[in-house]
Amino acid sequence: MGFKKENLPSYEYKKILCEKNEIETLDNKTSHTNDYSNCVEPFNNFNTKFKSNHDELKTKCYKNGPKCCRDVNYYLDFATGIFKSSMLENDDKNRLIKLLKDELEVSVRDKSIYTCERPTDLDSTRKRCILQHLHDLKEDEHFILSYAEDYNKYLEEKWKKIISYTDSQPSSLFVKIENNSMGIIENYGQFLGSSDYICNNKLDELNKEEITFSRDLDSLINSISLDRMSPNGDKNICYNKNYVDMLKYKALNIQKINNLLFIGIALLGFSLILIFLYDYSPLGSWFRRCTKKKIEVDENTSEELPELYENSENIGRYITYPSMSH
Repeated sequence: MGFKKENLPSYEYKKILCEKNEIETLDNKTSHTNDYSNCVEPFNNFNTKFKSNHDELKTKCYKNGPKCCRDVNYYLDFATGIFKSSMLENDDKNRLIKLLKDELEVSVRDKSIYTCERPTDLDSTRKRCILQHLHDLKEDEHFILSYAEDYNKYLEEKWKKIISYTDSQPSSLFVKIENNSMGIIENYGQFLGSSDYICNNKLDELNKEEITFSRDLDSLINSISLDRMSPNGDKNICYNKNYVDMLKYKALNIQKINNLLFIGIALLGFSLILIFLYDYSPLGSWFRRCTKKKIEVDENTSEELPELYENSENIGRYITYPSMSH
């Protein structure tokens, strides 16, 4: 049969929203011009067709609002990425993005159909993409097993425009996903480009607060929670190698600190025992007496030495030597 993205379970709603690859047409007609006027008509066409296609999807959205919301947001993020990576001046890019928000976004996120949040700050956009990716991988699991190489190429195409503006310094942004059934630390771009993260746990229970980003890998390691480790060996638990390695590293460091604290407490305890014995035990009394006697002996010796020295001088004065006749 061969690989076709249209056959993917995760593409069921996406192919309705962009029935004739309208997003690709928008990309082709706006990415290679620096004249804003050349972009207005392609945008209006995309806007009109996307609204119409979304109307066709409404019935399914009533039944599965979260999936509709994810797929609608994906295309809005994709279109934003197209405009941001275009050759237009920044002001013109922002004009198109504002049109996207004012004319398209408002209509397709009508709350009478389903609830769909869309914060547009960078971290919220990244989190939205992470959740979309995890849900899509879970839906596409059986296709991935059969077409791993083709699927990874599809992922590159799928996320390229969005990564271009959500990761301004490629390869330096890391994501941590952590709750009671998941533990993943990975480079943000590599995560979106990988089909390895098929997590068969309850993704609907993963909330955005459990996804964090940082360009400082050490800060992510330090923020790992050892309390999240599952003691039951749940087969649906989803850890990646990076997370497990860093979990071990953090646990080892904590063990080293605990060992040092134990040694310190042991030495302190031993010192307190010695002080107690010295102050209150018979052994301490005996030791104090011995010490006192030694001090007295030393003091007597110190007093006697000058006297002996003076006596030796006095004796020296009375020593006479016989005269020798020459």
